[in-house]
Order: sequence, then structure tokens, then C-alpha cells
Amino acid sequence: MICLQTYIRSLFSILSILIISCDGMVKNGKDRLIARAENHYLYLSDIKDQLSSFKSNEDSIAMVRVLINNWARKKLIYEKSLINLPENKISQINSMVEDYKSNLYRNSYREFVLKSSMDTILSQELISDFYQSNRKNFKLREPLYRIRLISIPLDNVDREEIINRFRRFEPKDIYYLDSLSFQFSSYFLSDTIWLNKFDVFEKVSFLNNENVDYYLKKQNYFEVKDSLDLYLLQVIQRLRQDQIAPLPYIENTIKNIVFNKKKIDFMKEFDNDLLKDATKTKKFETY
Repeated sequence: MICLQTYIRSLFSILSILIISCDGMVKNGKDRLIARAENHYLYLSDIKDQLSSFKSNEDSIAMVRVLINNWARKKLIYEKSLINLPENKISQINSMVEDYKSNLYRNSYREFVLKSSMDTILSQELISDFYQSNRKNFKLREPLYRIRLISIPLDNVDREEIINRFRRFEPKDIYYLDSLSFQFSSYFLSDTIWLNKFDVFEKVSFLNNENVDYYLKKQNYFEVKDSLDLYLLQVIQRLRQDQIAPLPYIENTIKNIVFNKKKIDFMKEFDNDLLKDATKTKKFETY
């Protein structure tokens, strides 16, 4: 017992030094054995990732004790179970483990094949057809907006040119504005993207619940000044609550719906096709 206690004290003394320098040790390709339980071995690299969250060396030393003790308990109980459990129980557990392992592999493989075939399963035509057939189920619960925005310092020398380009917004103007974006305090020029009110509030700093209806009620152009910046806001389009949601806004939702519907059929066909192929190639036979 005295020898064991001495060993443990020495071990933790060594660990306190190792923890401080463990990053350097691992980077240099080294590792250090820090504990043994029966025929199981714990190395410093096994717990290195968990050490990074400790706030101090004292905290690290205390937590390493917990990590090692927890690891040892698991290994020792496991070894005891192999010795003391009845043979039929061990056989039952081994069977359950193999079955679980097999299920993990089968399901992971199915998911891998399914995701690899996603482009075929989720064709744009299929998504569009589903949307058209179910439009009434996609009514908006909140208004949506398409906008573009630029804010520039009040003393910007290109202000008039920026305003003109922003309002006209032809391809050559978009290119021009992009080239000057480093001058802007903020900007959002992706006016084909649909935004809800929360998204708009994040992008347009002068908006609030009191003035939102004034600025976003209909298509319009606004110039708003504060002490530092001039804001250019163009409201391209607004959809009211209870109108049908545009396809781009809910496309990911539709993809998930269609994917889940197709997934069940795909799994059945995949398993059956695999069985047929194995029979045809003599990889599966019945006697």
C-alpha cells in the first residue's frame, strides 16, 4: 500500500510538470505514459485535448486526478466484468455489441450513398414541382423584404456618384460600387435575397419598431443622415404576411421535406437492389 501511494504521489508530481509543457512535448512527437490499469495504458496524448480547457496549473493537476481515476475505474470494472459475469451474459453482450456495430455501419453506408445521390434526388425540377403543388401550405407568417443599402461617411468625396450608381444599379454600377466598398461604413447589395424584419433590422441600423412601417411599407428610396453617415436605402419589394412565400426563401425547407420523403423509398430500394445484385453475382445464396 505504501509503495502504491508513493507511486501515485510521484505520478502526480510528474504530471504537474508535464501539464505545463505538454504542448511542446506533443509537438516534438513525444508522448508519456501516465497510468496503467491491468493491461490498459493511458498516455498524455489521450487527455491532452481536455487539458486545454483548464484555467490554471492547480486546476489542471486536480482535474488530471479526476480524469485518471475515472479512466481507471472504467477499465478496472470492465476487466472485472470479463472475469465475473456468467458466460451466457458475456455472450449476450458480445452479440448485442456486434449487432450495434453492424447497424452503425449499415446506416452510415446508407446515409453516405443517399447523400452522394442527393443532386439526383433533389433536382431543381422536383423542388419546383413540389412548391407549385403545395403553394397554399407556404403562406408567410411575417412580412418579407428585398432591399439594398449603403452607408457612407458624410464627407465622402464620391458621394454624388455613389448615389447615382446606387439608384440606377445596372451591372456596370454594381461593379463600380463593389470597387468602392472599402469606403462604405456598411453595405448590403444582394437585393435578390429575401429578408425578414429581424434580418433587415440587423442590416439597417436606423430602423426600429416605431419607424419600420414608414420605411418598409412599400417600394421606395430613402436617404437618411445621422451625425456620421449618409444611408441609402432602396426597398425593392415587400411581401405581406399570409402571402405565398417565394421559392428561394423556403427552398431549403422544401429540400428537407422532399429529401425525407424520398429517403424512405430510397432505403427500401437500396436494400432490395443490393440483395438482387448479390444474388446475381453469387455473393448471396440460399441452400
